[in-house]
Amino acid sequence: MSNPPTSAGNVVPLRRPAARGVDVAGAPAPTQDAADAPEAEEDGKRTSQDREQQRRLAWMRECTVIAASYAQNGVFIGLFALTGTVSWAAGALYAMPGLLASAVVAYLIKSGWSARLKDASMSSVHSLCSGLLCLVGVALFPQMAFAYALMLFTVFITATYRNPRRQVQTTLVAVSLLFAGLTLGLGRRLQIPHGSGAEQFLTWLFFVATLGRCVMLSVINVQNNRLLRDRGQKMAETLVKIERLANHDELTGVLNRRRLLQILAEEMAHTDRSGAPVSVALFDLDHFKTVNDTLGHLSGDLVLKQFAAAVQAQARTTDRFGRYGGEEFLLILTGADVAQADQAVERARQALAQVDWSSVAPGLRITFSAGVATYREKESAELLLGRADLGLYSAKHAGRNCTRAA
Repeated sequence: MSNPPTSAGNVVPLRRPAARGVDVAGAPAPTQDAADAPEAEEDGKRTSQDREQQRRLAWMRECTVIAASYAQNGVFIGLFALTGTVSWAAGALYAMPGLLASAVVAYLIKSGWSARLKDASMSSVHSLCSGLLCLVGVALFPQMAFAYALMLFTVFITATYRNPRRQVQTTLVAVSLLFAGLTLGLGRRLQIPHGSGAEQFLTWLFFVATLGRCVMLSVINVQNNRLLRDRGQKMAETLVKIERLANHDELTGVLNRRRLLQILAEEMAHTDRSGAPVSVALFDLDHFKTVNDTLGHLSGDLVLKQFAAAVQAQARTTDRFGRYGGEEFLLILTGADVAQADQAVERARQALAQVDWSSVAPGLRITFSAGVATYREKESAELLLGRADLGLYSAKHAGRNCTRAA
């Protein structure tokens, strides 16, 4: 490696166009994407509104299912009234308030008012209303305590789906104590209607219907949990892909300019704290325009891929290598001074010499020029990369296929 120029007059700085979307210092540059920002923002709002509408529709369907459950239980209690077990008021006092509560909740969800609440689905309201109606039924119609106890099973299975675990546990303890107080505390037996064959049949039928609903709700909960788990896994995979697309060059698979500048800033800050050196090497493929013009851009892309793979394969695990823009690549060498950086570049040159380019074109030979620079305390990334660019410019004027420091 030859010595760097002794004066600024010996080398004319080469001003290179910044990569699309980033200037030399790594700051975002205006692009066509900026013009599309309002449209993208509008699409995002529309998508968010669609998702919110879908959630509301799902919650309203739940209201319909819960209302149907109130109606079904009310019918069963009414059938017990036919046998003389309980008065007709029992079914009405359970079903009518439940149906009214379901209608009110559905309206609040549809109108968007529930969105102001922490529990926008108002599932806790459903659970509270159902539990209170069961406890009121036990207090007023103790001969049907067993039936109301069965209803509580469906109430709590439903509550476990959306409500926080601590809230469900607290509600379970409170309802259990109140239920015990209304039965055992008042000296009442937990009665099962069985005085006649009709009562026994209705009791069996109500038990089977309640058991069926419990099984159905459990299956739905399991399916929903599996769906949420699968969605979470897909989301995690998507985030990994997005992160890779955001940080890697699409063509070569190595780091992109944006990520390289982030890493360089981090390494420079680390050097300011620890004093450990950090250097950069800026590569430029020699006569790459000729490759594109004579062999075509597809062949040029293949050259870039093979070059990136060759350099990446021999780089140290602590080094970070990526595409800086066009046919330029940047190697960030942590803990390396200018001499060690020069050695790393020569290793890359030797690795490139071993590449078989016959798949691109017979007799093709690819070389590169490089400029290296070591970070100076409190120096900006722009100045550091500018010095490496000066070294690269000097290498080009020295006949190419060589390295110069600046």
